[in-house]
Amino acid sequence: MVAMASTFSTKLSVEGPGIQKPTGPGPGEKAKEWQMELLMEKLRSKAGQFKSFVENAKAVRMALLEKRYPLDTVERSQMQKCLDTLQHSIKVTTLQAMVERLESVTRQLGLKFMAGPTGVDWFISSDMFYLEVILEPNGAVKDVKIHHEGKVEQQSCEELVDCLSRGDFADFSQQLEGLASIYQLNAEKKVKCKAFLALQSLEKDLGVLAQLQTFIKEPFNLVHKSPVGILEKRRGGHALKLTYFVSPYDLLDVESKSSIPLTVENVISEGLGHSVTVCIESSTSHKLQTAPLVSVNRSPSGKSSPLYAALTASNTATLPACFVLRFKQPLPMCLALAQKIQQVTEMECGDLSSPHPLLSLIARHASDGQLDCANNRGLFVTLPDQYHCYFMTENRHLQGIMVNSIPFLHPAHIPQILVFLRQQVLFNVLVASCIRPFSKQ
Repeated sequence: MVAMASTFSTKLSVEGPGIQKPTGPGPGEKAKEWQMELLMEKLRSKAGQFKSFVENAKAVRMALLEKRYPLDTVERSQMQKCLDTLQHSIKVTTLQAMVERLESVTRQLGLKFMAGPTGVDWFISSDMFYLEVILEPNGAVKDVKIHHEGKVEQQSCEELVDCLSRGDFADFSQQLEGLASIYQLNAEKKVKCKAFLALQSLEKDLGVLAQLQTFIKEPFNLVHKSPVGILEKRRGGHALKLTYFVSPYDLLDVESKSSIPLTVENVISEGLGHSVTVCIESSTSHKLQTAPLVSVNRSPSGKSSPLYAALTASNTATLPACFVLRFKQPLPMCLALAQKIQQVTEMECGDLSSPHPLLSLIARHASDGQLDCANNRGLFVTLPDQYHCYFMTENRHLQGIMVNSIPFLHPAHIPQILVFLRQQVLFNVLVASCIRPFSKQ
């Protein structure tokens, strides 16, 4: 009995002072331990199948070096864009960085880039011209020389040296595009090489016309009444520029709320007014000058006037091209003025077969497409002390077209074209002064 009582007392679980529980694990805890042990056993069995981090890193490097899966065109293009973006974010401070940036710009324009024999000269070339960029050992630009096909001599270009020295690769790219555009003709190499000669001859003639108007001292008259306006000569790859109109709005400095004086220096440095660039582009075959045509005729009274030489076989060549006056932005132009310009140049300057209401063209152009004169909608103008509303009535005789450029063939055409352009821009500026997209209604 005593033994049975002793055995029975060990199996009871009684809580109370001086009495302890059994210390062994319960059934629930044992089940958890078994589950944990099974999971660990599974992990141990799997661990032997995986490679170490070092082995994985080595396998990735080897896979990249093997290049078993070549990139397709889209992936390659996307990767190249990413690399170019990174390249443009790197500041150029060394020779290697300058070379890499030049190579990036050249590749984006579809030109060729190669090293010269000395290690500090590099060549950017197309089939019709090449640039020789001479660098210092520290990456600074020493000189940039341009060589055109058919020309014997090279010409140092200060504009290209200046933009590279400033690190302005956007301007450098624009100048390269401007040089390449001269030769975008559908012709053989021996014909295309005459394109730059023709453009250079035209630019010399326009320089002579600009010299003849130096007696005009008043800047307003020089811009609006002279044969070629304010002329800026070719600068590297930047085409020759003619500023022919400056509106009162161009002379307002909004930030300082002051007026900018109308001077030749301000027009050039600030890029004021309306202008065109003189270019050459692909067209049907025409006879273009390959030598200057303008000379100065001085009368007994001392008055100077331009004298144009006749076109002959010795001063012209047949090219699949024409000269053009190119606008920075499309210009809304009255159909009647476009027809007058075509009578002067004997070339089409736009699609005259499908004109649109001129006032609506000007309104949409001045407001970036936000406003229109159609349906008799009022145009609101908010002034400091007044509110205006203008209504413009379309007229079936007042039709217009959008003009991007004006083709021509002879330097004598330019003064006549600028007369019509000044009329059109004056009308456009007057109408646009009533168009305020953000005025209160």
